[in-house]
Amino acid sequence: MFNIGNLGNNIINKNKEEISYDLDMKGVNNLRSLAIDMIDKAGSGHPGICLGAASIIYTLFKRHLNINLDDLDFVNRDRFILSAGHGAPLLYSICYMLDLLTLDDIKSLRRINSKTPGHPEYLKTPLVEVTTGPLGQGIAASVGMAIASKHLNQKTDGLIDYYTYVLCGDGELEEGITYEALTLAGTLKLNNLIVLYDSNGVTLDSNLKTSSQEDIKMRFESINFKVIEAENTPKSIDEAISLAKNSEVPSIIIVKTIIGEFSKYAGTNLAHGKVLEKDDLLNVKEKMGLYQTPFTLSSEVKEDFKNTIIERGKLYYKNFEKKYEKSKNKILVDKLIKHEITYNLTDIDISYDNKSLRDLSGDILNHIANNFELLIGGSADVSSSCRTNLVSKKIFQSDSYDGRNLYFGIREHAMAGILNGLALSGLRPFGSTFLTFSDYMRGSIRLSCLMNLGVIYILTHDSFTVGEDGPTHEPVEQLISLEAIPNLKVYRPFDLNELIGSYVAIMEETNPAALILPRESKDISEYTKTSGVKEGMYVVIPNETDDYINLIANGEELGLVLKVSENLKEIGVDNRVLSVPCMKNLTEKTKEKLLEKRSISITFGSPLYYYSLTKDVIGVSTFGQSGTKEELLEYFEFTPKKLESKILELLNK
Repeated sequence: MFNIGNLGNNIINKNKEEISYDLDMKGVNNLRSLAIDMIDKAGSGHPGICLGAASIIYTLFKRHLNINLDDLDFVNRDRFILSAGHGAPLLYSICYMLDLLTLDDIKSLRRINSKTPGHPEYLKTPLVEVTTGPLGQGIAASVGMAIASKHLNQKTDGLIDYYTYVLCGDGELEEGITYEALTLAGTLKLNNLIVLYDSNGVTLDSNLKTSSQEDIKMRFESINFKVIEAENTPKSIDEAISLAKNSEVPSIIIVKTIIGEFSKYAGTNLAHGKVLEKDDLLNVKEKMGLYQTPFTLSSEVKEDFKNTIIERGKLYYKNFEKKYEKSKNKILVDKLIKHEITYNLTDIDISYDNKSLRDLSGDILNHIANNFELLIGGSADVSSSCRTNLVSKKIFQSDSYDGRNLYFGIREHAMAGILNGLALSGLRPFGSTFLTFSDYMRGSIRLSCLMNLGVIYILTHDSFTVGEDGPTHEPVEQLISLEAIPNLKVYRPFDLNELIGSYVAIMEETNPAALILPRESKDISEYTKTSGVKEGMYVVIPNETDDYINLIANGEELGLVLKVSENLKEIGVDNRVLSVPCMKNLTEKTKEKLLEKRSISITFGSPLYYYSLTKDVIGVSTFGQSGTKEELLEYFEFTPKKLESKILELLNK
């Protein structure tokens, strides 16, 4: 551990002794002032972090962050992630100081359709790399970005080499996803990841010690992080970042701050989310030696801050261009610049050979990986079960950053958050686990969808037919839970034909997708269509007369329905079988056309999944049981004969 609060002359860069930080301190106070003015005008927000952590973000931008204001999407820019998203006014004020936001923009904090929402939102505001808000998500995404930088550095002969900085507080470090993600970062020795920790010892409800007695220094040392302590001054923070950039492992810079500094509530939980009273706000500005007029910004501070960042950014950009021109591996960089994350899955030759659907999925995934170098991913320690191992690719480790198999360990939530960071870095990531464990990932999946990232979730073992592992491993409500997330396309194919169609659709699009697969199903039909996946719902077995019913299913259940369909026709009940491999691909026009007759849906999960299509649904409204697949099909009355009886019973009502 390093403590640089009183290093005196023992500074890495001797020239820094000659730097005057007086103007920086004035800039920090201007930043604080703008942020609390924004919160005051909005009537809500979090002034505590804005007063306490302003030195951290100001110093990072002023002294270290490499960005190009003429090309904010510059492929090799340093990434800054405000994981403590409630401190958004600080980042918005930085944008205002760089002329990336207008005065009207920052005066519209927390207003509908403004560029300054309550927490940072990707693509809504300049310099926002990831949507944060749920604590810990920014840290997990930052680990993904650091992984991407290391991977691309290897794949481009050193051309990509950006740092990832993340600002967090006590709240993030209490979240489980944070510990999951950072332990992996330490294991992988991601020395391009620098965590800036706003350590104020206060949470919303109380003093931090009420809920945590953890020794943060020891914790981070134990997970292979370099621990650096700094005072809350531009000089000390500047020196700490310089130390971190020369580390061989990821770093955490612990800055002891005072939440709500200068406020009468300083150092207490009341400073966290309570708007400063007018007299307190004016008193804070007086203590900082600033004008009390709202939204006042020193022209000297702004000019110095902006020009410093511009000049450093120009030099950094110019050096990159020189390396780019000499590079022999421009193709991958060009793909990243153009955001080419789609792949046209054609000329694929996958043999059925009596394989399970998850085995066939693994074959297709490997085919894509062999032809599309932006694909990268792994599983939460179940690649052998989910069949997601990329056979000819190395494992991503500290001595093989060019590897494309990510071993996330038993860290489902961190995996999903890291996948978001990979996607935000221009890669096409996939992650896999059992469907029932998608519950652990839901917060990150939701953010994938909110940001519309091309993350692929491969979720296997998709129903109670998992069997012997029991109800903890048998998903019931997960399918409808995922379907309910806006912008997530859920694909549940029945056989190889629909599986190929699912991968074609997923790889041609840029939105998040979940591919749901059974454990053992080996069914295949001559009637299914690859093209039917894009239609959302299509006819598999047609009716023979005008007096018929629709039988609707997807995935494993479709095989059962095909058998029952034949039995019903033999006893005079004409029917048409419809497959629904992807509900969100289904248009209202197609729905009206195909569902004009009475329709019955069949699912091995919650009946809620199909109520948007049909009134009559045969499903499972309880948890599963431990037993063989055959025992469970009998128990839940999903044998052909019992299902036939249930359908007839519904028709006779």
